[in-house]
Amino acid sequence: MRTIINNVQLKAVAAWLPQHVEEMSVLSALYGEAEVSSIIKATGIQQVRIADKDITAADMCQYAAEHLINREGIDKFDIDGLVFVSQTPDYILPATSISLQNRLGLSKDTVCIDIHYGCSGFIYGLFQAASWISCKACKKVLVLCGDTTTRMINPLDKSLRMVFGECGTATLVTEGNFSMGFHIQSDGSGADRLIVPAGGSRIPLSHATAKVEYDKDGNGRSQNDLFMDGAAIFNFAVTQVPKNIKVLLEDMQWEKEQVGLYALHQANEFMVGYVRKMLKVNKDIVPTNSAYFGNTGPATIPLLLSDLCSENSLYDLERTVMCGFGVGLSWGSIATNLAETHFYKPINK
Repeated sequence: MRTIINNVQLKAVAAWLPQHVEEMSVLSALYGEAEVSSIIKATGIQQVRIADKDITAADMCQYAAEHLINREGIDKFDIDGLVFVSQTPDYILPATSISLQNRLGLSKDTVCIDIHYGCSGFIYGLFQAASWISCKACKKVLVLCGDTTTRMINPLDKSLRMVFGECGTATLVTEGNFSMGFHIQSDGSGADRLIVPAGGSRIPLSHATAKVEYDKDGNGRSQNDLFMDGAAIFNFAVTQVPKNIKVLLEDMQWEKEQVGLYALHQANEFMVGYVRKMLKVNKDIVPTNSAYFGNTGPATIPLLLSDLCSENSLYDLERTVMCGFGVGLSWGSIATNLAETHFYKPINK
């Protein structure tokens, strides 16, 4: 899917981080110092944030949204759309977005939707919000992204335990004077490359699905846990993502050198760096912050923006490209102007 939606803009971005910081080095006692050192070197991830057990993805997004609303000084009743992007909703039903409408005190006229996506989810959330605004259904839409991914990971699976962190973000999309170019793609043939096999209608939870088995690298997990074929996901990202972005730049009639910021999904430093090399663009305009937060799923891009663009930004944001990629397989890019967007530093209280 390729399209350009006019007269919209990202008005503001905020993020909420759990207070608990887990240093990857402390896992040496569990996995061995050599193994931990090797994974840190390969991913660049040194620490992550982990939410307390009584904090859900919806809670983190609520806190981020309340911070954004307060900083923007807007009337809650002016918000008429809410998109919740997460793979860890509060319940199987009802939709978490409707719960958040009530918890945030928004109008009962607010249209709400859940998008069950991971690392590409921010792109899909913005597309949904921009579409609602473009068709005049809404004027102000909150896109809330967050996951508590660590709860889907078996502690015996060191390959994932040292990669994922947690965060909740809020992005306000409004009517505006800018355009958003979108290039979104899907490939369901790779669904088994990143998956929690059991727990849905296809494979219900049972004693059998809870049985832990070990792979050739010594990682233990059951069918109830998250599985990722790291090599396959890496190959997918480095081959498909640069091509996706190049097509988007052609649609926008932008040269890659004109882009002031490439905000890529923060899977890990190595993957982002490899995609950058494939794009053949300057390192200074493809920042990373996964070293301090890990892979926070659909929250990585707005967290990156909140973290790095909030004060005296070093980036020229008039031409910004954002790109998410992962579970599905799904991937997509957005090109837009963020020069007038308000970015608020991540909070954790």
